[in-house]
Amino acid sequence: MGHAFDELNRAKDLITLTLRLEEEKFKDAFTRGIRVLEEELKQTQNKQFSGLAAFKLYDTYGFPLDLTEDILKDRHLEVNKDEFNDAMAQQKKLARASWAGSGEKTAETIWFDLKEKCGPTEFIGYRFSEGEGTVSALSKDGTIVDRLEKGDQGFLIANQTPFYGESGGQMGDTGNLVNSSVRAHVLNTHKKVDGLIVHEVRVDKGTLEVGQTLHFKIDVNRREKLRANHSATHLLHEVLRRKLGNSVTQKGSLVAPDRLRFDFSYHTSISAKDLRSIEGEMNRQIRGNALVSTEVSTPEAAIKKGAQALFGEKYGDEVRVVSMGKTDDMFSVELCGGTHVERLGDIGYFKILSESSVSSGVRRIEAVTGVDAESYAAKQEDIIESIAQALKTPLPH
Repeated sequence: MGHAFDELNRAKDLITLTLRLEEEKFKDAFTRGIRVLEEELKQTQNKQFSGLAAFKLYDTYGFPLDLTEDILKDRHLEVNKDEFNDAMAQQKKLARASWAGSGEKTAETIWFDLKEKCGPTEFIGYRFSEGEGTVSALSKDGTIVDRLEKGDQGFLIANQTPFYGESGGQMGDTGNLVNSSVRAHVLNTHKKVDGLIVHEVRVDKGTLEVGQTLHFKIDVNRREKLRANHSATHLLHEVLRRKLGNSVTQKGSLVAPDRLRFDFSYHTSISAKDLRSIEGEMNRQIRGNALVSTEVSTPEAAIKKGAQALFGEKYGDEVRVVSMGKTDDMFSVELCGGTHVERLGDIGYFKILSESSVSSGVRRIEAVTGVDAESYAAKQEDIIESIAQALKTPLPH
């Protein structure tokens, strides 16, 4: 199908690796399931195989019901379908109750109504860290309201904002909203339905009302750390691809002000030697201090120019393309709507904290940058020095 869906050609290595890992995983599940099935067969007294046992094979060991039935057919046995269906229905009931108990479904429907009422929010945060905005809507406890009093916590929507709403792994901005009579603290910023940016606020002074004009100002120091960590994830993605192979692709990320987390497809753990090499290449790129540029393009044009798009991700008619490197030799080019540093040197320093498994075929690297990386290195040095003093041995130079 690659002639019709070009993304399949781009993801060929990943698809091949994923299929092989799934085959291996199913083989393991099949072997375990057969052992359990044989044990259950020893307890079967009539021509019916326990439906509860069949459900256990399905739910716990990933053993499909039709596979169980095929194996039993050769032994002239049938699964007790009533027991199996009852067990399946009970599991679904518990799952629905657990999900509905969070109360999220009712609360989230409000954003569709507010999107219809207010329209999309204009994000001005790529260029500005502060600016004026008019309150379009307020909500509290899942209900649309006209005002929030001092001490209230709720949600605020404006016509425009410099606050980045959490998305693409990057955490939302915090900061303050003020005018001559009102002061509110932005605890977090979210992207709800398409184009709607929602500020989670606490009113510290005065009364917030629909129609008010406020001065929006983000926590600049926090944003700078977020930008550095977000740019580091892009850089890390490309370094991993070059060090470990093109089958590496992003599976998830977290961009926080004090750390970053990057999940990616890879079939085995990464050796300490390779981790040091990855870390070294990251810091070499950072020291190179190449420019980080952005442009708006169509997804098709960006991908033709070599931009990395996440396999399975849906993109709009226009996308932001983030490029890192020299004009004649770009190191990393990706589609991304997040905020980034102006030059790679702004990241400062990159330090890997850990590398671990998330699930079959997916690895995770956690790391810190800048001041947080320096603090981590200083703490490690303190530990080594205290051990050296306890052992009365000099540190190597």
